[in-house]
Amino acid sequence: MYMKMKAFLMFVLLFLCSMGTKAQDLGANYNENIDYPITEIEMLKQSKVTWVRGFVNIPNLFLQNENGKIVGVKENAIKTHIPTLKFIQAKKALGDRVKFILSLKIPFELYTDTVPKVGTKEMEYIFQATEVLLKTYDMAKNIEILVMGNEPEWENALDTDLCHADGEDYRAFLNEFANRLTTWKQANGWTFDIYAGALNRVSELPKSETVPAVVSVVNNNPNVVGLDLHVHALKINQAEDDFRIIRDKYDVTKKLICTEFSMVRALNPHVADALGEWGTKHGYTAGMKIYEYLNLIAEKANTGTPVSATEFKSLFESYSWYPKNWYKTFYEVFKKYDTYVITGRFSVVPGGARAVYDAKTEMWELGGIYFSRYLGLDADGFYNPNPLLYPDFIAARDGLAVSSLVGGQRELFIRWGNGADKTGILLVTDENGTEVARRSLDSENDYTLVENLVPGTAYHVALLKSDDAVLWKDDVKTKSVTGKFPLLKYQQVDEYMLVQLLNLPADVSSYKVKLDGQEINIVNKNLNGQILTAEVTYKDGSVEILSTTVRK
Repeated sequence: MYMKMKAFLMFVLLFLCSMGTKAQDLGANYNENIDYPITEIEMLKQSKVTWVRGFVNIPNLFLQNENGKIVGVKENAIKTHIPTLKFIQAKKALGDRVKFILSLKIPFELYTDTVPKVGTKEMEYIFQATEVLLKTYDMAKNIEILVMGNEPEWENALDTDLCHADGEDYRAFLNEFANRLTTWKQANGWTFDIYAGALNRVSELPKSETVPAVVSVVNNNPNVVGLDLHVHALKINQAEDDFRIIRDKYDVTKKLICTEFSMVRALNPHVADALGEWGTKHGYTAGMKIYEYLNLIAEKANTGTPVSATEFKSLFESYSWYPKNWYKTFYEVFKKYDTYVITGRFSVVPGGARAVYDAKTEMWELGGIYFSRYLGLDADGFYNPNPLLYPDFIAARDGLAVSSLVGGQRELFIRWGNGADKTGILLVTDENGTEVARRSLDSENDYTLVENLVPGTAYHVALLKSDDAVLWKDDVKTKSVTGKFPLLKYQQVDEYMLVQLLNLPADVSSYKVKLDGQEINIVNKNLNGQILTAEVTYKDGSVEILSTTVRK
């Protein structure tokens, strides 16, 4: 027997951000500000969100336009786009447990006379720009979901009543786009899921041509996994109405995600309302307007003397028009209609785009989970939460069955949440329905590790009651082998450290993981040591040593 000695300096992925069953995972939406998640890594970890979403405006950033026609691709602009780089840096900083969604905003109305026909140069330029974007900085390898479109009802319409929106041409575009994306996925080994959307205000647009066009692509194109919905509601029952119409009227049975949701349209008419009696009771004038109050408390937060969360919450709850607990109401709808991923506004930071409010400002920022702009920082330097939403956010997050779900190449790590039934049974089946694992949950541990899986394989995972009724379920695909040489990796999953060996050849007979020379399990509460090693033994008796330094 001989010893193969190889030392690998590994890029260390550390992350702490999860919560949620896969049926209603919670996430952070950054819209066009895809360069911003990298500035909030610690907040994202603390919040335990499991998804991050942003969009790019393809025509505005990456296409050449002349006289209402797309005439070329700004390839250098794509390859040097710094926000794209920062988006990917944030993904790498957060690790495998936080998944990323990229939406492609393509507002045809602003850049072309109509939706281009399939096969035209204009459409080919759109596809060319998208393919270059997905290859730049390995974007495609770092996203879990790609959404074709972003509120196309407003971006393809040729008139104000949305009755002439090039529905058939848009349907043809989406079908061709989904097919092209699938071809690129197969050619490059990309694994992201393709969604169409994001439809907005579905229940308010009975005459829209765009809505049925998008839905038909979702229902009939096998390359499309699901539909993205946006719910910016004027009335609190609108979330229910939109989802019901999609499921019942349009018979959409594929996955639904919601990457934007708010009650901003209900709030905006009141931005100039007076504080009234509440104002006089709290040391302000009765005539002070809400927007003036927001500007004042933003200044106080900026100087380190923010108003209390109690005061802020009491102001809005003093108004009969404020939809109390709307976040909870929306979340119950998301659960009812089996929404796979939910990403809402995450934070409001000092000096943002709406640095000063006025009587016409839209109150988007009141939909943020964290609220440093108005309520400052806590003693540890983290953003103070929004008292109007945060309690409902925490209740949703902590009541979920699964806190973390991490798939490796040959193993699956499940960290159970507070909502899990510890008397339940874990069932894992492969894509053919063959049972791979069936076991009772360990009452002594709050996690389950499933090993000896096949790389690059889809599995169905479910938590069952004793009568086999499904409590929670998800589909997960193990990572594919990406190289010829074994790699040693560790990452933080909630309070655990998970060690993984990747790219193991078929002739490996066994391996041991050690920390500073002492053998350890691949799941640990911590890694209190300096040198992590793996001794990989091959069937011919040879041993290969992989090594990495543990970074604190």
